[in-house]
Amino acid sequence: MSVNPATMAMSCLFVSCIASFIATTISEEAPLCKEEAGSSEHSTIPGAETKDGHGVDLSELKKFASGNGDALFRFIERSQINGTENASFGSLLDAGTGSHSLSWIASVVHREKLLADSEEDNNARKVHMKDFTAITADESMRRKVSEEATELGVQDSGNIIIGKWNDATLLEGKLYDTILVDYLIGAIDGFTPYFQDQIFDRLAAHLAIGGRLYVAGLQPIPDKIDGDGDVFCRITKVRDACILLAGHRCYREYPLDWIERHLEKAGLSVVQNRQYPIMYGHYSMKRQINLARSKLIHFPTKTLADSMGKVLDDLDKEALEVTSKQPNGKISLGFDYVVVAERTK
Repeated sequence: MSVNPATMAMSCLFVSCIASFIATTISEEAPLCKEEAGSSEHSTIPGAETKDGHGVDLSELKKFASGNGDALFRFIERSQINGTENASFGSLLDAGTGSHSLSWIASVVHREKLLADSEEDNNARKVHMKDFTAITADESMRRKVSEEATELGVQDSGNIIIGKWNDATLLEGKLYDTILVDYLIGAIDGFTPYFQDQIFDRLAAHLAIGGRLYVAGLQPIPDKIDGDGDVFCRITKVRDACILLAGHRCYREYPLDWIERHLEKAGLSVVQNRQYPIMYGHYSMKRQINLARSKLIHFPTKTLADSMGKVLDDLDKEALEVTSKQPNGKISLGFDYVVVAERTK
């Protein structure tokens, strides 16, 4: 099935910001949409002016090496340390790359430099990798990630390739010690619709025996719930309606049990999973509302756009009222997850 280039570009941008949003909504300080890259808040880390000997600014990478850094990647690192002999990711395949996963990869490549002046006694020092290959389905994203790889000083540590997983020739004959599937499943609808049930078979063919595959994803937001959290359920439904009315494709997340079933169908052994509850404040909700607003200009009629704009105004007002009465200004709804799988034969 062909995808309009403009739609693909929009979908790719939509994909690249789930990971950025994720880094902030697990505490709003973790994930939902991938179209707002660069808008997440980052905590200040002491010594954050770190640069390597070639002038590469590593300050944005320190959060991955810190004991209080990115929760999902910290779990992936601990799992790798505990499940392998030398804590090496070996040759790593990032099956659906973006700014967030590339930054983590760079943090592993630069790990010794990042922790050179740290007094933290943690296992983060142990992880390393031989090289990486990163896949994206869109040329504009490939250029963006390639530029970021240069900025992060990892352009000589791996390859960034454009391709789709429904192309049987992509990475033909290549094997990897580790495969990272970072919010890829939910993004597939934007590039190769209806291929989700085949993706793990496709990836398993590139996983070396004894290798590990890590899946990070978002548990789908329910259609409705009882209580204050229902406002966010309605916001996500209206957001998706705006995306569709603009002629673009929504991403589609899959639940944890679906992921584990299809990993096992692909011949992989599920080792463990971890869930991370998400807290949504007004800032997080407004980001989704603003994403919806950005689609109004593409609506078929101004009357429809104006009517939907009023719906979004009401949701914004309700979201502020709901979060303002919470003790911490946030509601808890859903979770992100990481699933660890192995190829044993």
